Amino acid sequence: MIYTVTLNPALDYYCTVETLNLGETNRCITESLIGGGKGINVSLMLAQLGVPTTALGFAAGFTGEELIRQLQAQSVNADFIRCEQGQTRINVKINSGVETEINGRGPEVSTAEREALLDRIRRIQPGDTLVLSGNVPPTLPESIYEQILAELPASSIRVVVDAEGALLRDTLRFHPFLIKPNLAELRQLVANPQAPVSDQIQELRQQGAGHILVSMGAEGSILFSAEDGVYRQRPLPGQTVSTVGAGDSMVAGFLASLENPASTLEDSLRWAAACGTATAFSRGIARREQVEALLDQIRIEDKL
Repeated sequence: MIYTVTLNPALDYYCTVETLNLGETNRCITESLIGGGKGINVSLMLAQLGVPTTALGFAAGFTGEELIRQLQAQSVNADFIRCEQGQTRINVKINSGVETEINGRGPEVSTAEREALLDRIRRIQPGDTLVLSGNVPPTLPESIYEQILAELPASSIRVVVDAEGALLRDTLRFHPFLIKPNLAELRQLVANPQAPVSDQIQELRQQGAGHILVSMGAEGSILFSAEDGVYRQRPLPGQTVSTVGAGDSMVAGFLASLENPASTLEDSLRWAAACGTATAFSRGIARREQVEALLDQIRIEDKL
């Protein structure tokens, strides 16, 4: 089973207006309400690929119930801790030619509710995968990812971390199987951001990172394997609709490929790239048929 953790999920309310006029009534041309959050995006793509997945995290209020309903409708097992105070946040994304965002705060998480999540994590079995994605909400300590990893019952659990700065760096001592920074996030993790990428990767390896998947937007991606192989994925031409969820889709594609024991790391990077690209070319998480349409077009170069 692949478990994902989203500590502060949201309902993302997308609306389009002709012009955004502050202080006036603005009427939407289009609108949608979609459950989101980095770990949730990973689970949604895994479900599209037919891979069983459980989404963990916190949910509260009627917005939390709607989030859970949406996930269950898309074949994601939503095993959230219900919070008594507050509600699952709504993030408002207004498109008026440029996008303006107003992000909610999220529910208050009590000590007992945090302990309940840790108890769920203690039940994860050897051979399972745990994905920690996104930032920490203000009601939880910055060390929460470290607390979660310290609670894992076995070293044979595969850990994936997709976060920024110190939040990711502080998990490296637990030797995560995979981390997925983009280029900007990679530079935040190292002592010398101007150093060659190979030196930056070596620094992260020395701190405990295993496989390192670096997404580079329009330039494709690079996988630095734990065995020192380097694989480069060349980008596909196409119209980017939205980058929201593209990196999360890459994580899902990589892990979905590993469910097949015959898959190589090159296969995993190909699936990661196809999933990330398909989502970037879509509004929301891509469907399986969109991923499969791109899969044969992905080109991987073995650099070593």
